[in-house]
Amino acid sequence: MIIDWQHHWYPKKYYTDKGGVEGAYSRGIAPDGKTAVYLYDAFHQIDKHLVIMDAAGIDVAVLSGSHDSLAETIYWNDQCAGLLRDYPRRFVALTRFSPSWGEAGLQEIDRSVQELGFRGVVLRVQSDDHIHLDSPAFKPFYEKMTKLNLPIFVHVSTSGHGFEGAKAPWESNITLIREFDLATGTARLVLGGILEEFPELKFVMAHMGGGIAAIWERVERYVNYWGPKFWGWDCKKPPISKPLDHYFSKIYFDMAGFEGGMKSVKCALTTISPERLVFATDYPPNFVDDAAGIRNYIDNIMKLDLDKEAKEGILGSNAARLLGLI
Repeated sequence: MIIDWQHHWYPKKYYTDKGGVEGAYSRGIAPDGKTAVYLYDAFHQIDKHLVIMDAAGIDVAVLSGSHDSLAETIYWNDQCAGLLRDYPRRFVALTRFSPSWGEAGLQEIDRSVQELGFRGVVLRVQSDDHIHLDSPAFKPFYEKMTKLNLPIFVHVSTSGHGFEGAKAPWESNITLIREFDLATGTARLVLGGILEEFPELKFVMAHMGGGIAAIWERVERYVNYWGPKFWGWDCKKPPISKPLDHYFSKIYFDMAGFEGGMKSVKCALTTISPERLVFATDYPPNFVDDAAGIRNYIDNIMKLDLDKEAKEGILGSNAARLLGLI
């Protein structure tokens, strides 16, 4: 079984509200004026999703969206529930959450899981009002997700806050800032003590954690060298009690964001266990109308110097276990 962990679908109304124009290439605009997303008709045309999936050999797609409000999320959830009824073997879905939505947002998680059959939750790496993953504001959510035992998918933010030095007149938001933001978010989960306080949480970081594998060795070096002083010169008790790898090895990472680039995959494998990788395409922002490109990505994964079980895990069984499909 091949599962695409990151697969985006918009209802048509949602697509047009974001600036999509039928039959024409367009883009959604972020609050800072930068590109938020490239909009293609395929976003709302589920028949195109199925054609691409069949041609590429994808059995199941995990549908998610990055909605701007609770009202948008409720609407998306209701529309997506129809797809789950129509195609029960082809799609699963994740609802969106932000801590700024409070108790109503937590109730929508319950509704989406208990009534609509959703199998997890998607967050932005920086939620509304620039709330980071290690903020106390997330505690009620983490408590709920521990009880539900469902995966938490951490997607890019529309615009990463706090990276002013990386802003530029070209598309730095999409190419650099989003990846820096994901790497920072991954580090916050470990260094901020979230996986110490909530050890049962199952996070899936998008885009291989923004390339976190390339710098994690440096983080480990400084934590090991400074000890408690890493968290501040007067720190007596760090927020974590075990070696960094104990927490890092709990996190899953999806393989979207690099459009099949195997250099990024091989870099990830220097630090991330194959058992913690899940195949993903980021369709349709990536691989739009390119089933052959997805197929080539799958073939290249199968050529990796890993045993058969590890490669089958990357392509499907790791995600299937997270989603409760096996």
